Order: sequence, then C-alpha cells, then structure tokens
Amino acid sequence: MASQTPPPEAETDLYPAVRDYLLDQGYHVQGEVRDCDVAAVKEGQLVVVEMKLRLNAEVLGQAARRQEIADAVYVAVPRPQSLPAWRRRMSGMLYLLARLELGLMLVAPHARKANRVTIEHPIRVFDRVKDGRLRSQVMREVTARDGDFNPGGSVGRRLVAAHREVAIHAACCIERFGALTVHQLERLGTGPRTFAVLQASGTIEGWFREVGDGAYGLTAKARRGLDRYPEAARYYRQQLKGASPPSL
Repeated sequence: MASQTPPPEAETDLYPAVRDYLLDQGYHVQGEVRDCDVAAVKEGQLVVVEMKLRLNAEVLGQAARRQEIADAVYVAVPRPQSLPAWRRRMSGMLYLLARLELGLMLVAPHARKANRVTIEHPIRVFDRVKDGRLRSQVMREVTARDGDFNPGGSVGRRLVAAHREVAIHAACCIERFGALTVHQLERLGTGPRTFAVLQASGTIEGWFREVGDGAYGLTAKARRGLDRYPEAARYYRQQLKGASPPSL
C-alpha cells in the first residue's frame, strides 16, 4: 500500500534509507564524497548514488558522469504515491535511464526499514574505461573516513573529510588528556596520518601547537574549530569516555 506520509523536502531526507540499504548489502558507505551524494565500497567495487527529489534530466546527467569512476551508479528518488501512474508519466525518463544503464532506487523514508528502498532497475556493473585518479580518490576517502558525518545531498554544509576527522579526533584527545605526542595520539586511534594532519592543520588553520618533547597542544582556534563540527566532536568525545591516558 502506498505511503500517505508527507513527501521528503530535501535530498538529505533520502540519505538514511539509502545508506542503510547499502550497509545491509555489506557496503562501506559515506555521504558527500568528491561531489558524489553517496559512495559505497565493497570488495573493490565502487557504487555511487545520486539523489534528487524528482527524476529529471539533471540527475540523469549527474549520474552518467559518475559512470566515469564507478562500477555501478544509481539514481534515488522518492517513491511515488501511485507507482503505475508515475511509470506511465515518466516513461520517457525511464527509457533514458535504462539506455544509460543506470540503476533506480525508489525511496520511502518513513516506511518500515525493510520497505524503505525498492529497486526499480538493478545495479549494473560496467566494464568501461574509468577516470582512475578520481576513482582512487573517492575509494580512498570512503575507506579512510571513520564516522558518518555528511548526509548525502547536503548543500551549504561544512563537510567532514577524512583528514578533518583525524584533526577533530586528535583535538578531542588533547582536550581530554592534555598535550600528547603523535605516538600517544595513534595509540588512541587517530591512525597513521596523524603526524601529517597535525602538521597541515597546525600550519593552515592553527589548531595545534608544539609544546616541547614532541607533544602537541591545542590553540583557541582548535576549540572554536570543534564548535564548528559538533556532531563529529560529540562522536569522538563519546569514544574517549572511559579511556585511560596513553603511555609514551
């Protein structure tokens, strides 16, 4: 039975259902990666989803461009109230979508989880020449991110890329325990990119300062920076609850 709930008002309303669907298929999923609304990686395969409130030429063009890097590309739009009538009305767009070899997700954000995403056209895996550099960047970014702080379809929002996650994580560790060395931060889980991120962030944004003996402290800019990314800061502060001060 078609849902009578109000239609989604923004692309971000579709993101949780799309993300959960792909997670259930075993993908590692991130929103807003290198201009892709949703990027998902599984066993070396990259799936990209472009989300729109309606199926139109704009989203078909965006999705077709993603075929330059992805193994499979979906368009995701809200599920219509009357699917047969919608199919008749959109027959031309559906024909183009099939000719472009794009998958189609119909999303009902307020339905029960098992019914929130239905596949109108299945994923197709492409054997085409791809933009290897950009593809590698997207896949690295997806796998390097820890939390899920960027709802797909976001517009005008500060995005938390992988390097930003490391900076926020490190800042939360130093906020909790005081000045720490790179080794201590890595023991707290900030990862192998810690030194490079501390150096870049300290130079460009002034979040970190060396305080002697290889240790880093926070500046006032870092504390203001954490305020600009409250969701990510809350995530890492929660992770640090109950953690012990790292030894040298």
